[in-house]
Amino acid sequence: MAKRLKRTRAKAAVGVDAGGTYTKIGVVTPDGRVLREAQIPAEVQAGPEAFAGRVAGLVESWTAAGGFALAGLGLGLAGDVDSERGRLRFTPNLRGWDGFDFRKALGRRLGCRVAVENDANVAVWGGFIMELKRKPRNVVGVTLGTGVGGGLVCEGSLYRGSTGSAGEIGHNVVEPGGELCHCGRRGCLEAYVGSYGIVRLARRVVEKDPARARILTALCPELDRLEPRHLSQAADQGDEAAKEVWALAGGYLAIGLANVVLLLNPDVILILGGVSRAGRWILDPVEKHFAAQPFRTAFARARVKLAAATRAGWIGAAMLAMENAA
Repeated sequence: MAKRLKRTRAKAAVGVDAGGTYTKIGVVTPDGRVLREAQIPAEVQAGPEAFAGRVAGLVESWTAAGGFALAGLGLGLAGDVDSERGRLRFTPNLRGWDGFDFRKALGRRLGCRVAVENDANVAVWGGFIMELKRKPRNVVGVTLGTGVGGGLVCEGSLYRGSTGSAGEIGHNVVEPGGELCHCGRRGCLEAYVGSYGIVRLARRVVEKDPARARILTALCPELDRLEPRHLSQAADQGDEAAKEVWALAGGYLAIGLANVVLLLNPDVILILGGVSRAGRWILDPVEKHFAAQPFRTAFARARVKLAAATRAGWIGAAMLAMENAA
C-alpha cells in the first residue's frame, strides 16, 4: 500500500509596519513570497494594548486558515525603540504607547518570537533586500511619511548605534529656531519634509498669494484637507504655488541629506514612504544641491534613489523576525 505523503506548511513570518494613521501587515516567506497582506487603521488613541490585540487577532485568523507555519513576527514602530526589550522609549507620533511591552504581549498570545524595531530601520532593511538586492554595502534610508525617519546599513548589516537610536535623520536641525516639530524641538527636518510640515508650508504659500494656487485649490478646495498628493498633482499641471512648496521642502531635504553624506559617505541614499511618490518634485532639489557640493568624491558616489517598493516596511520587519528566529 502506497504511503501518503505528509504535506508540510511553508515557514513564514508576519511583518507589521505601524504608522501614525494606518498599519500595514502581511506574511512573507524567506524567499520573498507574499502570502497574506492587509491594512488596518492605526487607532492610536485606543492605546497599545488594543493595537496589539487587533494585530494578534488578525494573525490568528490567518494561521487558522492554514498555508504557513508562523516563524516569528516583526513589528516596526515610529520613535526611539528599545529593540532588546521590545518597547518604545519615546515617540512623537504614537502618543501614549511609550513603555508598552509589545514583545511580551504579542509573543505570549501568538506563541512565537517577536522582533521590535524602529519603523524606519525595518523599512530600510526591506528596501535593502527588495530594492537593492543587498548589493551596496553602505546605505542610508530615509522614510518620508507623517514623520521623517532614517535607517543605516553599514557594511551590509543594519546599524543601530550604542543605544539603538541611530538614524534619527528627521530630527536633525536644518533651520535653528524654525518650525515646531512633533518631537517638541524647533527646526527639525521632519518639520519641513514630514507630510504635516509640507502641508504647513503649502498653506502659508497659498495664503500669501492665492492667485498662484488656482490649480491646487481646484484640486483641494478645503486647505484643511490638503495632502502632499494634491501638491504633486497640482505641480504636474503647472501650479506655481505647488512648485514653490516642493522647491522649499526639497531644499530642506537636500540640506539634511548632504549632512548625512558628509558624515557617513554612503553608496546609496534610498528614499521611501508616501511623500517619495512626489517623484522628481522632491528629488530634483536634492540632486541639484548635491551637484553643487565641493566634496565631489563623496557626493559623486552617493546615488539618490526613490524606492519603487510600497511593502518595504512590513516585509523588512518580517525578514528581521526570521533572521532573529534562525
